Amino acid sequence: MPRLSILIPDGESPFALHVLACLARNRSLSVHLISTKAFPLARFSGMKHSFHLLKQGQSLLEGVADVRKKRAIDLCMPVDTNSIYYFAQCREQAETLAKLSMIESTHTFRTVWDKGLLADFLLDHHLPHPYTITSREQFEKEGSSLGFPVLIKPRLAGGGTGIEKFTERAALLEKIGEEPLFFEHYIIQQYVDGGDIDCSVLCKDGRILAYTIQKGLYASALESFQAPDAIEFLHHPEVLQVTSELMAALGWNGVAHVDLRRQDGDGRIVVIEVNPRFWGSLEGSLHAGVNFAQLAIQAGLGETFPLPEYADIRYASALSAIKRKLRNKPAVELFRETNLGYYFRDPLPVFARLAGVD
Repeated sequence: MPRLSILIPDGESPFALHVLACLARNRSLSVHLISTKAFPLARFSGMKHSFHLLKQGQSLLEGVADVRKKRAIDLCMPVDTNSIYYFAQCREQAETLAKLSMIESTHTFRTVWDKGLLADFLLDHHLPHPYTITSREQFEKEGSSLGFPVLIKPRLAGGGTGIEKFTERAALLEKIGEEPLFFEHYIIQQYVDGGDIDCSVLCKDGRILAYTIQKGLYASALESFQAPDAIEFLHHPEVLQVTSELMAALGWNGVAHVDLRRQDGDGRIVVIEVNPRFWGSLEGSLHAGVNFAQLAIQAGLGETFPLPEYADIRYASALSAIKRKLRNKPAVELFRETNLGYYFRDPLPVFARLAGVD
C-alpha cells in the first residue's frame, strides 16, 4: 500500500507536535511540515519526514506550491487557528495545489473564533451560555443590571490568554475607560460558578463523527484560566447533547474543542467558547481511544468510519506529571496514564522543550 503524504503548513504551531504524535501511530503516513520559524518543536520530531522553512516574503500558498514541486501531497491539513482561517479564505486557490482537510467557511469560522460573535450566535439560536455583553450600546443599556463577578475576555485570544476577573463595578468601569475601543477587542461575560467540562469533536456538515469529553483534575490547577495539569475523560449525555446542537446549528466542518461549564446548583451545562482548531490535550484523546488527527485525514479524504468509542481514563503529559510529583502534589500514574512511552520513541522535542524552545 503506498504511503499517504500529509502536509502540515503551520509547523510552527505547538499543536503541530501533538498532531505528529497522533499520526505516528500510522506507519503508512509520511508527514511534511512548512514553518515560519526555523526551529519549532515539531522540527525536532523524528516522526516528520521533511521540514520546509517558509522563505522571507513568501506567502503560505507559495510555500505549499514549492513543497508540491518536491513532494506528492495527498492532503494539506492546517492545525491552528490562523492557518485554518488563511486556507478558508483562499480555499479555491489552495485546492489547485493540494486537497484540503475539512475546514469551515470564513463566515462560520469567524463566528466561533470571535467570542462576541459566538455569544450573539448562541443567543440567537437559544443555546445555553452565560450572559454576555458584546457591544458598547448593549453595555450602556444593560450594564447597570450586570451581576458580579464578571470576566473580560479578548474576542480573538485562546487558551485563557488575557482573561481578567472583576468583582466590583468600579474596577470594571476603570478598565473600560482605559480602552477607548474596548468592545472592539473584548467582551464582558457573567462568571459561572461551577466546573469546566470540555468536548472535542470532529464534524462533517454539523454531524459529529468523533468526540471525547473531559474535565480537569486537581483543584489547584483549575484556579487559573489556563489548561489543567491533568484531565479525566468521561461520558456526559448533556454535554454531548449541547455540543451536538451547537455543531448542528453551525453546520460545522472539521475539528473543534468546545469549552463548557457545569453550573453549581442546577448542574446546567453552558457553552463558554469554541476553539476552531486542534487542541493541547489531543494526545489525551488518543490515550482514551480516539485518534482525531488520523480521523481528520480519513474524513478529509472522503472516507467513512463508525463513531469511535473511548475509555473513561485519566491523562497528563509525562512532563506535567513529573513536575507535580517533584512538588509532592497529586499526580496521575506516570507509566500508565501519561505519554511517557512516546517520549522514549521521540525524545528530541522533549529535550528541546526543556532547553526553552517553543
